[in-house]
Amino acid sequence: MRQAVLQIACRAVTVVVILPLLWLIEPFWRLRFTHLWCARFGPLAFNTHLWLGKLATEGAEQRTTRVFFGARPANRQLFDMWKRVLPVVESDWLSAFYHYAGPAASGTRFFKPLPQEFANHRALRHQPVLSFNAEDEARGQRLLAEMGVGPGEWWVCFQAREALFHQQRGLGDSGSHRNCGIENYLPAAHAIAARGGWALRMGATAERPLPETGERRIVDYAARHRSDFGDIYLLGNCRFLLCAGTGTESIPPLFDRPVAKANMMPLRPTPVGRNGLYIPKMIREIAVGTVLTYARCAELGAYDYDDLANTRRWEYPGNLEKIGLTAEENHPDDILDLCRDMSDLLDGIAPPGDGAALQALYKRRFFGHVRDVDDMPDIGARFAVKYRHLIEA
Repeated sequence: MRQAVLQIACRAVTVVVILPLLWLIEPFWRLRFTHLWCARFGPLAFNTHLWLGKLATEGAEQRTTRVFFGARPANRQLFDMWKRVLPVVESDWLSAFYHYAGPAASGTRFFKPLPQEFANHRALRHQPVLSFNAEDEARGQRLLAEMGVGPGEWWVCFQAREALFHQQRGLGDSGSHRNCGIENYLPAAHAIAARGGWALRMGATAERPLPETGERRIVDYAARHRSDFGDIYLLGNCRFLLCAGTGTESIPPLFDRPVAKANMMPLRPTPVGRNGLYIPKMIREIAVGTVLTYARCAELGAYDYDDLANTRRWEYPGNLEKIGLTAEENHPDDILDLCRDMSDLLDGIAPPGDGAALQALYKRRFFGHVRDVDDMPDIGARFAVKYRHLIEA
C-alpha cells in the first residue's frame, strides 16, 4: 500500500511540476539526468564507461548539462572515482524518487539511461578514463606491502565466477551457466609466479579459500585482503586480468589494462577494450556427447547480438538445456595457454604457428556482421590452433 502511494505521488510530481519546468528550460538549455547503475559492480563500471566512450567517438552533447545520480554503490571506491570525472549527485532520496516515478520520468528525453550496447566495441578504444591520485597510490602501496608484493613488482589478477556472490545478496543469478571453478585457473597462476610475477585471486566473495599451493606469489586476496579500494587499485594496475565472465572484467579497461577471459559464455564477447583475448566454454550436445562446431553454434544464433530469441537462448541458464546442449568449462591447460597468449601479446611475441590466421578466420566467419569487428577482442591463438577443427568445420 505504501509503495503504491509513493508511486502515485512521485509520478504526479514528475508530470505536474518537474516535466513542465524542464520543457520551459529546453529552448534555452538542455538538462539531462542519468541514473548510475549502482547496485552491480559490472554495470557501474561498464555502462558508465560506455557512455564516456560514445561521447568520445560521437562528440560532446551540445547546449546540454548532464547530471548523474545514484546511491549505495556496489563499490565505494569506484563510485568516488566517478565523482572525480563526472558531475555525480549521491542521494538516496533522488534515487528512490526516480525509482517510484518510473516511466513518468524514464520514458522522457530528460531522464536518459546509460547505454547498454554489448556490440559497441569501438567505444572502449580511447585512453584511460580513470586514474589514481597520490592518496590512492600511497594506500595502494600499503596494500601491496601487506600482501608481500614489493615496489616495482608486477601482478596478474585472476578470478572465476562463483554462485556465492549472488546467493549472499539475494540476487537472482541470470548467468549461473557462466560459473566455473577457481582450481582450473591455478596452473596459470603458477606460470605467472614462475615468471616472477604475482597472481592475485580476486572476487567480492570466495566460496572457499584457494587450495594451499606452497607458492607465496599466489595470494588469495579475495579471502584475506579484500576491500572496495583494493578491488579497483589492483585491477587498475595489474599487468592483465585473467577471469571468467564477471563484472570484474569491466574494471581494467577503465585504466586501459587488458583482459583475458576464459570460460566465456555466451559466445559473443562483450567490449573489454584493446588487446583483449578470450576462450569460450565448449558447447556439448548432451544426448551424444559431442562438442558442437562453431558453425553449428552460429546456426543456433550464438553470435547474434540483436535477435532477442537467440540472445535469450545463450544468455540465460537453462535455455541451452532445453535444446539439448550444455556449456562445459575450459580445461586448466587451455586457461594456461590463454595466459601465455596474453603474456606473448603484451611482450610483442607473435602467436605460435598459424594462430594469427585462425584468429582472423574465427573473427571473419562468425563476427563479420558486427560493425566494430576490427575493435573486438580475439580468440586465444593457442586455443584456436588446438581446436581448429571446430573453427574450420
